[in-house]
Amino acid sequence: MNKKTKKGHFQSNKSFFRVAWFVLLCLISALIARYILTGINDMLAIGKDSCPVQVEIPEGAELGEVADILKEHGLINEKEFFKLYAIATKSSKNFVSGSYELSTSMDYQALLNHIQNQSNIKDIIDITFTEGMNIQEMAEMLDKNDICDKDKFLECCKSNSFDGSFSFLKSIDNPTERIYKLEGYLFPDTYKFYHGEDAESVIAKMLSNYKKKVLQKTEIEGYGSKTSIKELAEKNGMSVEAVLNIASLIQAEAADKDDMYKVSSVIHNRLATLKNDGKNSFGEFSMNYLRVDATVYYPYRNKNNVPKNIASNFTGLYNTYNIQGLPPGPICNPGLEAMVAAINPAQTDYFYYCHSKDGEAFYAKTNDTHVANLRKAGL
Repeated sequence: MNKKTKKGHFQSNKSFFRVAWFVLLCLISALIARYILTGINDMLAIGKDSCPVQVEIPEGAELGEVADILKEHGLINEKEFFKLYAIATKSSKNFVSGSYELSTSMDYQALLNHIQNQSNIKDIIDITFTEGMNIQEMAEMLDKNDICDKDKFLECCKSNSFDGSFSFLKSIDNPTERIYKLEGYLFPDTYKFYHGEDAESVIAKMLSNYKKKVLQKTEIEGYGSKTSIKELAEKNGMSVEAVLNIASLIQAEAADKDDMYKVSSVIHNRLATLKNDGKNSFGEFSMNYLRVDATVYYPYRNKNNVPKNIASNFTGLYNTYNIQGLPPGPICNPGLEAMVAAINPAQTDYFYYCHSKDGEAFYAKTNDTHVANLRKAGL
């Protein structure tokens, strides 16, 4: 290779490395810019919904542990950026241990100010809502434990004020036909509340939990990988609203987990007759009326709970002895097991079921068999 060729080769390599260095520099700059932009958005809580979150700051917690806790509860997304901000603003120490009521819409400074102030510590009480409780029963429990006023809670459960923060509520297409718009959406679970909490805050926590447990992927018994009720419903051609409605009936009626799937089959089999004017494969009619006893006195649990001033002429708007198909909305707040059963009914030809006083279940394909089962059940 002569000198001229060597020089040309050297110049070519030099140009290549210049271009490579420039591209690498641009890439690094872009990554840094993206990191800063993402961090700033997180720091200012830009685009975040306002949802209440309770966190527990342990005794002697340091910055890294606090960042982990805030990240775990969805209050921050960028842990390292949060730590850099705390150090730069001299807010990386003096965290006060205790329980705090925070919000996902808080920026970094608000979060730090809140968990470094003794006066923001809340007196927490655990409340457990069991599967199948209805909104009136939840209101009574909250009032009894001095969490919030039951009348305010019930009023909020009828309103549209949560639609902005929880967009899934907008898919309810008949809110004016429902007694409590939020029935079915207040997920039964153990919650941490504080005395004298706003009813709006209580409901927002429960709706946030519903979103997490029903609409987002999670561990569901019987499924090998994470999934969601929403995903399972869509795969089976059902809306989440229909699943909640059917699941609430199952939750209120079934004796146990196995019974849930058979009760679900009866409900689905009857709903399938809507397209045949209520006629089933055995030649019986009026199968499009579900005739679920738990719907008769809704929003009250039973006849004894109906206020005396309206008891004599009470007509339930959800009474499936009087209306075809499903009631306007759920009659209680079902758990995941009932929702899964609503999506995956047992494959049966049953159109009837009943239960004895000790919970033994009887199923029938025809009315004659059902009448015999009623006698067996002592009903």
